[in-house]
Amino acid sequence: MRLFKSIGLFLLFALPPSDLAAQACCSAGTPLLSSLELPTTPAGSWQFSLTYQYNLLRDIVSVTERLDDESRRRATHSALLEVSYGLTRSVSITGLVTLVQQERRISAPMSTRTGEFLRTRGIGDAVLLVKYNIVPLNIVSQREIAIGAGPKIPLGKSRLSSEGILLPADMQPGTGAWDGILWAYAYQGFLPTIPINVFATASYRLTGTNDRFAAASQEGYKFGNEFIATLGTSYRTDWPFDLSFQIRYRSVAADRFSSSEVPNTGGKWIYFLPGLNVNLFDELSLRFSGQIPVHRKLEGTQLTTSYTLSLSLFYSIMSSPFPLGEKKERKD
Repeated sequence: MRLFKSIGLFLLFALPPSDLAAQACCSAGTPLLSSLELPTTPAGSWQFSLTYQYNLLRDIVSVTERLDDESRRRATHSALLEVSYGLTRSVSITGLVTLVQQERRISAPMSTRTGEFLRTRGIGDAVLLVKYNIVPLNIVSQREIAIGAGPKIPLGKSRLSSEGILLPADMQPGTGAWDGILWAYAYQGFLPTIPINVFATASYRLTGTNDRFAAASQEGYKFGNEFIATLGTSYRTDWPFDLSFQIRYRSVAADRFSSSEVPNTGGKWIYFLPGLNVNLFDELSLRFSGQIPVHRKLEGTQLTTSYTLSLSLFYSIMSSPFPLGEKKERKD
């Protein structure tokens, strides 16, 4: 039993930090795709992840060049709760709910004034995924391959206004649209030969349309489809601290309004993500992680992420290692 708990927690440590796919100036709400932390869950078991993340956007980039411009600044504070339950040995279900606060300051170039400040907060959008284990994890091969799919649910408000003026989409807690999400995960451990594992995740978001911007003859506003892929490794030590290192690629298509592309939206990013895991108990762990951009190629000129930080708390309630009914069959 203790061995299976350790394997479950080890998988948690291997996962990419909840960071925070960088939000460009055209992105709304919480970065949900890269916040999907939990792997598939054994039958009858529960896994929980509670994360606070801080995303600072103060780099203004034109295509690949960072401009000497400090007239705009944004910060996103997010709280994310992810819960996963194992329905069977191969199938688990995951839900993610969020709270988000966004802050934006705009000042005139070369001005000493503090400029315009805007803050919004509220419940963000949610995700519901069904995950299927193609290759279930076992202690012999230490390998797992899984896929998943589900909707992004527009729980967050997308019609907040200030003094009667509708706020821009990037300052809304939610996108106001239903999206479809595809997810994939692969893991390979090497214990006890070497204290290292490798993993890869990929997710794709097919976005829907929000008609809050549309006139009767128009098709509404659609955020760009998004793809994220992460490759990483985790190193296990004899101390209560483990280390992880990852590289993440993110690609976002340009937004569209009434079938036309919106200028200065979309792009491609590469990030480096270091992480430190603190193993408190068999069922409980902490993770400190960050995200640093190492390459950006954007469409036009955009305000984009300078860095992100996150703190995550993981808790698991692991059932028997055998699915329901398997013990009885083995006794017979």
